[in-house]
Amino acid sequence: MSVAYVVKSEQLDLEIAILDIDSLHFHEETIGELLERLTELIWTDGCVKHPIIVDKKSLVVLDGVHRVAALKKLGIKRIPASLVNYKNPHIKVCGWYRTIIGASTTEQILTQVEQTGSSTRKIGELDESSIGVSPTVAAIKFRKETFLVDSSFKNLREAYNIIERIEQRMRTSGLGIKYETERDAVENLRMRRVDAVLCTPRLNKKDIVEAAVSGQVFAYKATRHIIPARLMSLNVPLNLLRDEKRPLSEVNIKLNRMLQKRHLRRVPPGSVLDGRRYEEELYIFEE
Repeated sequence: MSVAYVVKSEQLDLEIAILDIDSLHFHEETIGELLERLTELIWTDGCVKHPIIVDKKSLVVLDGVHRVAALKKLGIKRIPASLVNYKNPHIKVCGWYRTIIGASTTEQILTQVEQTGSSTRKIGELDESSIGVSPTVAAIKFRKETFLVDSSFKNLREAYNIIERIEQRMRTSGLGIKYETERDAVENLRMRRVDAVLCTPRLNKKDIVEAAVSGQVFAYKATRHIIPARLMSLNVPLNLLRDEKRPLSEVNIKLNRMLQKRHLRRVPPGSVLDGRRYEEELYIFEE
């Protein structure tokens, strides 16, 4: 595999390369509305701003499935990627909790869950390690109460399919659902910005790679990867990605020449870029 550029951070090496999209594996589904917006944005920009993040060994997409799917919709078969060693212990797998708004009572939320065929039971303190262990598919935290959501599932992929049905049922009933980090979701509940939090099970790296390689993907928003460092603002032109007749090795040499002309600015964790707060250190390519 030809590599265009390498950035060495303290905790891992980041290799930049343009890859064939057909060689990549998804581990979770895409969201239709988000895919449509991103496809239009990439077409308007005329470039792919940020590289996706890919495990170099398995070619599983850890972050950026919507960018891959958007380029496919545009008929473009190559994409810039940041290649990492997924076994690096500094790469963490976290999740997305679902915050719920628009409910007037606790019973309104629990009723929507039960109408999907799941059951709920009230508990005292929540042990998050119990979520995803049969029969507990998820948990719902209110400000003063916590309930476990029980259902029948064989593995975590089935568990997330059940969670997806619960989300759809809540949306159909008029409730609002947002995806937030575990910390932000719980804080928003404490500050009364949301009515409840749907706590989801956390996956591990083995689950993710096996699902992706086998094609048995998880429902959307099943994972959130914390990478010690991210490469940003490559701004790779779509014309370079369309040039399928040129060997990848030559395309990556051209990308290297582009990046060599730019300044690499290092930004600490917790910074905001394009309206999003990143928990990781950022390396931003600037003209």
